[in-house]
Amino acid sequence: MDIRGAVDAAVPTNIIAAKAAEVRANLVNWQSYLQSQMISAEDCEFIKKFEVANSEEKQIILTKEGHQCAKTFLNLMAHISKEQTVQYILTLIDDTLQVMSEMMVEDIL
Repeated sequence: MDIRGAVDAAVPTNIIAAKAAEVRANLVNWQSYLQSQMISAEDCEFIKKFEVANSEEKQIILTKEGHQCAKTFLNLMAHISKEQTVQYILTLIDDTLQVMSEMMVEDIL
């Protein structure tokens, strides 16, 4: 692959990473979704705790509450249709998958 091909291959990743960073910067007001009864109190509590956790804290949460994490993500995706919020949830899911892959690597080593 010549240098032009390498640059072309790198651009989509940078665009996606930039979009993900933009989406992460727009925090969701979960309380308003709770008040409008679009999400449950359990899901609201979990997602608010999970989104502010760092990578190590997320690993602990996933180890202890992995089932709740999956349930919350599914519930949010099923009940929320606002594009910006759906993008945010998908970004959180992607972050979660990255944390889980780190956990798997640590287990292997």
